[in-house]
Amino acid sequence: MNKFLATTAIASLLAMPAMAEQTDISQTVNALQEALNTIRIDDDATDVSQAAVNAANIISIDFESLDDVTQSSEDGMMQNAINDFDTRGNRRNNAVLTNIAQAGTNVLNSVDLTMDTGQGYDINHLSQVVDNASQTAFNDIDIRDGTSTSVDQDATNVMNMAAMDDLQEDNVTHDLLQEIDDSSQFAGNNLDVDLGATDIAQDAVNVMNLAEIEDDLKGDSFQNIFGDTSQVAENNAFDTNSRASITNLMQSAVNVANSLSVGENSPNSGGSFYQAGITQIYDGSDGSGQVASNFVKFASNGLAGAAPALAGDPAIIDQSALNAINLATITNVGWTVSQDASDVNQSASNVATNFDFAYTADVSNFDQSATNVANILSAGSLPDLNGYTEVSQNFSGLQSATNNVFGADDLFGVSQAATNVANSVSGL
Repeated sequence: MNKFLATTAIASLLAMPAMAEQTDISQTVNALQEALNTIRIDDDATDVSQAAVNAANIISIDFESLDDVTQSSEDGMMQNAINDFDTRGNRRNNAVLTNIAQAGTNVLNSVDLTMDTGQGYDINHLSQVVDNASQTAFNDIDIRDGTSTSVDQDATNVMNMAAMDDLQEDNVTHDLLQEIDDSSQFAGNNLDVDLGATDIAQDAVNVMNLAEIEDDLKGDSFQNIFGDTSQVAENNAFDTNSRASITNLMQSAVNVANSLSVGENSPNSGGSFYQAGITQIYDGSDGSGQVASNFVKFASNGLAGAAPALAGDPAIIDQSALNAINLATITNVGWTVSQDASDVNQSASNVATNFDFAYTADVSNFDQSATNVANILSAGSLPDLNGYTEVSQNFSGLQSATNNVFGADDLFGVSQAATNVANSVSGL
């Protein structure tokens, strides 16, 4: 999750004045934000980057704790971060793109009181509420009569993100509240090339309700997603010339809804305190859902993933689609944990297809992983409370995980893993 928290670095663009300890902050936004970058050329390009960033309701300080913090957006907030690159070569002079990077990022409601080194700062009460908001992060590269080498596309959307040392107990109903209603996220990357592509990385990420408490959770936490709320993360790569190939392709599509970690950076084995309840609710009855998809269409010269990982290194997954709802990682659980995911619709899919079913189109070193998870608790210890159900998990809905390879000739080093998990309690 550090990748998501890193996006709060945009707040450093705004110099904030010194504040007394226990300062209250209230932020409200209802607006249209559009960050758009466009390039249209007719030949080669080298070392080109496009970054489109929208940010609203951002707090990032590293000097004091805060008392009551409220961030809200409740009337049709829209954020669009779009990068577009189009080049048109011709048969006599092919276009060549080298070292192209695109990043589209939207952040709505973010609080970061952590430090790069050492102990961060606390919050007494935090409320982050989003209603009827939409985020679109999209990167597009279109190459006619050309090739590409080293393309990196990142599309990221975040609604309600918080990081702190301790969450204190403030005698309110929910000391930590993150709530999203009737909102949508779309993160997408598209690469369309004619004559071959090498070294492609596409990452599409959507996050709703992410909280990281480095040490102790001393008050109640409540994460809630409901209404017609959707997350779509997709990557597409096309190469449709009959003599072309795609080499070293990596695609990752991720959706996360309701994630809480407590005590993972504690000097004293932190966790949730006595009477500090943890509640995560995802209600999909009004149409909420998660779609994570990766698609590649390759030509007659085939498709090759990255080289296999060296012994001892993490495995390399060339197409990875992940949907996650209600994740909780608690070093030590001191009170109750309730995870409820109802009317869930999760779809994770990977597709690799040869557009003309050429007999020479081999696929090699290519791994596909499609995963859906809901209601996942990882804990270092669990309590024994008289008269209470310490951990409750309820799930209903659909989980679909699929991997497909179509139209290839020979396969070398290809693997597929499709996984669905609902309701899991495990140790750290």
